[in-house]
Amino acid sequence: MSVCASTEARPVDRLFLLFDSPETGGPEKPLGIFERELAFEARVEALAAGEPAVDARGRYSPRYLRAALDRHIATALLAALPIESRAETPVDPCDGPADAKIDDTERGLSVSRGLLLSRVGGAAKLGEAAAAEGIGEAEIARLVRREARAARYLDRMVTPMLAPTNLELREAYRAPNPYRKQPFDAVRCELRRWVLAGRLGAALGEFLQSSRGRVRVSSPR
Repeated sequence: MSVCASTEARPVDRLFLLFDSPETGGPEKPLGIFERELAFEARVEALAAGEPAVDARGRYSPRYLRAALDRHIATALLAALPIESRAETPVDPCDGPADAKIDDTERGLSVSRGLLLSRVGGAAKLGEAAAAEGIGEAEIARLVRREARAARYLDRMVTPMLAPTNLELREAYRAPNPYRKQPFDAVRCELRRWVLAGRLGAALGEFLQSSRGRVRVSSPR
């Protein structure tokens, strides 16, 4: 891949590649990834790893471009799959009040945005990454929706992962983690998001690995 960072205004985005699979409707209904969104998502992957997204020459790390591409494809495939109607995921205080007016989908979006902020290190860093690529709130919201639906599918159709118990969180707290030096009760929500982000990342990787034979990637004409 040869995506370069630039501080120049880019009013017109370019289609970077197309991909399709049976989940998305096959070759007749390919999905596209644009340069700006891939560059932004590569910045997210780099921030999550605590490393720079670009080198001294302004070139993006192939490692994070690949990670962003893999995650984008995996979440897009999962977001296209039907989800059976089941009991809603138990509401955790970290996800907001247990208000009946807030449905499972809306709460899922809130959780997904929280995971994104946790991965990049907060709203300020997310805003900087978005500004660097000319990404607006509507595009961030689209990413959040895609990831929320993918997480919901994995949680309901593959294995429950979005409602870790206090016992599981305390086990994670005792293992190496970014919050181990602080009191558990003070960092429970941050720790929970960290656990969820790790679970989701692992599940997405496993799903994509098992799906590679069904995914066709092509360059736009």
